[in-house]
This record gives sequence, structure tokens and C-alpha cells, in this order.
Amino acid sequence: MLLIRIFVVAASMLSAALLPKEEFVVVKGNKITVQAHTSLGTINCAYTGSSQKDTLYLNRQHLKKDRLKLTIPVEKFNCGNLLLNRDFANTLNVKQHPEIEIELISLKRQGKDYRGALELELAGKTILLDDVQFYTCSGNASDLLKSNICLDFSEIGLTTPKKLSGLFKVQDELRITVELYLNNRQNTGLLPKSAVTLKGR
Repeated sequence: MLLIRIFVVAASMLSAALLPKEEFVVVKGNKITVQAHTSLGTINCAYTGSSQKDTLYLNRQHLKKDRLKLTIPVEKFNCGNLLLNRDFANTLNVKQHPEIEIELISLKRQGKDYRGALELELAGKTILLDDVQFYTCSGNASDLLKSNICLDFSEIGLTTPKKLSGLFKVQDELRITVELYLNNRQNTGLLPKSAVTLKGR
């Protein structure tokens, strides 16, 4: 009986060792910045979110229930002063659509960087972005993945505001920057496929 148990344990260990490995990143926080270009420069409205660690596996298409999901309250964006905060929230129709949602559908390594697909829900409109470049950057406390997404107000279904804070003439383009903070300055890890579980939000 003892020999059988030893054999079973050894076989399990050998099987795990021979299983193909799967890459992953561990996301511990995020920052979303929305930039609007104006006649007097650029306005930056930012939201920083922290969360428990989420393990995100690479090179696979994730089911909706398993995707990394970021939910950002529009009224929590900080644009630098109360007037800009209010006008920015009103521009994104905060009363009808109080949240921005970003879902990461897939992510794969491409050299030192990454490429993925996102689903963005903004002001009640869902936009699929299937070729989004994420760059690896070094931060103060951890490495991060950073992506810049450019959209037009008209593309989102919004009217370009004539002015923000009563002073700035606003251009049609919005730039959305997504930053994902990685755990312990480690870009990737490896796990056997039998150990794969993804925490969705």
C-alpha cells in the first residue's frame, strides 16, 4: 500500500512537471487618465484604483465572467479643480452613465511589450478595441503596463463641449490612458496549466 501511494505521488509530480507552462501577470492596481485637448493646453482627469491582486493569464481569450474588469466612477475623476471636475462629469453624462467600465478580453506578449483586446463602456456606448498596444514601463514601486487609446467625442456618441470651466475651447479628441500596476516588479510568471484560475471583477 505504501509503495502504491509513493507511486501515485511521484506520478502526480511528474505529470505536473511535464505540463506546459502558462504565462501570467499579477495586477495589483490601476490608473485611468482621460485627456482633453483645449485651446489653452491639455486637461488631465485621473482616477487611481487599488485592488486585491488579480492573476491575468496571457495568450488566451477570456470568457466574460473571467475577464479583468475595471469599474471607474466618473464623479471620482480628479481634473485639478471642482469646476473642471463638474464639467468633465457632465460631459460624460454622469447622471445617466455614472461609471466607465474597461474589460480586458485578452493579452499576449509581443517582444518586451504586450498586445491585447479591450471592451470599453463609456457614456452608455460599448466600444471593442481589438488591437491595443501595452508598453512595459518602470515605476517607482512596481513595473506597469501602459496603453494609450484615442477616441473622438463623436465616436463615443457625445457632443464636443464648447468650453470646460467656461474658459477652454475643447477639441474633438479624447485620449484614454490605461495603466496596470504589476506585483513585485515581476512582469511575468509561469504556472502549469492545471493551476490556472483567473479572478474576474
